[in-house]
Amino acid sequence: MTPLKMVSPDIPTALLVNAKSRRGRQFFAEYEARCQQSLRLVRSQLTESRDAMERELEWARHRGIRRIIVGGGDGTLSFAANSLVNTDAVMGVLPLGTGNTFAHGLGLPGSPSELVRLLAQGPVAAYDVGLASNGSKQTVILNSLTLGFSERLVELLSQDRKSRWGYLAWTMEVRRALKNTPVLHVHLSWPTGQESYTTRQLVVVNGRTVAAGISATPLSSAQDGLLEVFRLGGPSVTSMAWLSLKLLIGTLLTDRQAHYHAVPEVTIHTHPAVTASIDGDIWLTPPIHCRVLPQALWVISPHKAGPSTPKRWPLATRTVGAPGRILPLPSSYAPPEIRDQPPT
Repeated sequence: MTPLKMVSPDIPTALLVNAKSRRGRQFFAEYEARCQQSLRLVRSQLTESRDAMERELEWARHRGIRRIIVGGGDGTLSFAANSLVNTDAVMGVLPLGTGNTFAHGLGLPGSPSELVRLLAQGPVAAYDVGLASNGSKQTVILNSLTLGFSERLVELLSQDRKSRWGYLAWTMEVRRALKNTPVLHVHLSWPTGQESYTTRQLVVVNGRTVAAGISATPLSSAQDGLLEVFRLGGPSVTSMAWLSLKLLIGTLLTDRQAHYHAVPEVTIHTHPAVTASIDGDIWLTPPIHCRVLPQALWVISPHKAGPSTPKRWPLATRTVGAPGRILPLPSSYAPPEIRDQPPT
């Protein structure tokens, strides 16, 4: 089938919401009612498990349903994307998780009525996804793959605490996660180079945002065919805190401590071999090979097809919708050409 450039209300639609996401069960009935009023809803399910979500996705694909609206957090969206990449199905997003990183990158409206209006008759754009592989195992990277501190944090956080406290839940276990994170000896290789260093946090970013509304750099895009790879500081907690601050204020790219690279693929080895976190879910241990699948996922988005880079500074201030600009673009930022050159 020809890829859709716009969706319309008459397109058959499936609504699939993860009941275990932070606000999935709470808002399912409201979004179901809004979708029934605004578009042609042929299937609506509140799924209680990943197996149930997978069965519903398979049901929708086999019946040729073109618009599949998925509600949940980033882990739910990433799981669904595994079934939708390189197909003619179009994914709609209901951000019902905690951080909602992918939704922030899309710049979705915060109002439920505006969001459903967009899902009913909005533009469709093709977005890159990353693909992580370890032997015969592989999975989509919608936002990011991390190794180190954040993986320990994910392990320590309970679903109940995330549902109860939202963003604040992540701050409650920071100290314990840092204490339990070993110093990683990292070796990276890509088609034109390689590099080794030590760190407590390695980050591989596919899209516009790393976490919630935080962008890695002003150049970050989900449509450039590149993965952004950097470390969040060296072995010391002080170095990690400093790079984290620079990430928040938008000057990470200017700091050589980050060892920033923008590459189409990268292979990761670490010692010790700690498990990776992909879009907030624990996965496998290195060696892990990551590559871009360019424009492999069709998504209903406020942005039409074409270059997609943030037009605002991040610092997330709310769970749903795109935060407004908080900080101006610093004049010290390196030009786009730096993405095509190995760091010196």
